[in-house]
Amino acid sequence: MNAESIINALKNGNVPPEGVGEICVGRERELEEFDKIFSKVKDGAAVTRFLNGEFGSGKSFFLKLLEERALADNFVVAKVTLSRDVPFNKFEVVYRSIVASLRCKTGTSLEHIIEKWTTQLRMMALMETSDPYQQERIVIDNINNDLKEVRKHATTFAAAIENYYKLSARGDQETAKYAMAWLSGEKNIPYTIKRQFGVKGDIDRENAFKYLEALSSFLRALKYSGLIILIDEAEHIMTLHTKKLRDTAYDYMRFIYDECSLGRFHNTLFIFAGTPEFFEDPKMGVPSYTALNERIEDVLNTEFKDLRKPIIRLDGFKKDNLMELSDRLISMHEEVYEWEAKPVRESLDGIIARHEANAELTGYISPRNFVKSFISVLDVVQQNPELRSEEEILDLFEEKEMEFEEFEDEDWV
Repeated sequence: MNAESIINALKNGNVPPEGVGEICVGRERELEEFDKIFSKVKDGAAVTRFLNGEFGSGKSFFLKLLEERALADNFVVAKVTLSRDVPFNKFEVVYRSIVASLRCKTGTSLEHIIEKWTTQLRMMALMETSDPYQQERIVIDNINNDLKEVRKHATTFAAAIENYYKLSARGDQETAKYAMAWLSGEKNIPYTIKRQFGVKGDIDRENAFKYLEALSSFLRALKYSGLIILIDEAEHIMTLHTKKLRDTAYDYMRFIYDECSLGRFHNTLFIFAGTPEFFEDPKMGVPSYTALNERIEDVLNTEFKDLRKPIIRLDGFKKDNLMELSDRLISMHEEVYEWEAKPVRESLDGIIARHEANAELTGYISPRNFVKSFISVLDVVQQNPELRSEEEILDLFEEKEMEFEEFEDEDWV
């Protein structure tokens, strides 16, 4: 992603869809730890981690950074944001959201992944023989071979994939679409149609985990490094209306943690991101469900980080982090608009001091609103050459920050 696209996304309060590594600062230790976790997952392990960060500490931004690094490392990534439409107490709905958001480095969707795989198999068969009948037999044999491990988790999942290919190959695109819809967790598919691609029933809350395991096994059979599932805004669980619903959601989380810890999941990484209230609230947060809390809580009350624990705390930015981020933004802005931002560079200490004062923090700064305000200042100064004094630039920054502070930039939370 070029510098202009990154600048435009940031000035609109959005996390850039690509290129977040260009502006990532202050997360070196966390990234190093996740690189180690990625290696474990590639080797067959399954891992669960939790990100704990104040509102505005950049959890969603960090998840995007992990997504970029995972895609570059040949993982398949799914990103789910919990909400009223995607509540964690309904895991069949979460499964649908996982499949709907699947992304690999060559494209998006489960259909893309399957089509890419079967196209490769057809090309291999074409290289082996010119006989169409033999080519088809080779493709089917290779499909069956690649689906061996998948069948151990869910024979119907493997059957739907195999029959999706067969239906597509003979031109029955309508039934093939139904097979893909079923694999994606869609319901209300007529029984007579499901019979045509070899399945019964639906993917529901009773079997959704089994099919998620089958999906992960399938991706590994296709030589991907594994499956990474990013679940943002876990604190939404706290808004579920009854304790029974919240307990159901927390028990799903406990189940995932146990399955990973006991080695029953493979080649899969789950990352849940939530606010401190989610991890600390005794009535509606994680502590309200003892079975989960006992597994993941940090019993040591210390300011020192232990990145190997289940919960990784994302601290806000310190002053030196913000100086580095500002310097990168200035360099990008200068490149995009072909100017020299000397007046803004000379005002950096004052800008950060104003931001610290506005945030009522000392040396502990979140990126929320700062980036939008700072880029707005760069825009105005670049377009108004007469604006050069440090006091004018500081006043402009404060004005912009006050202007934006009422808006929550959810992508940065």
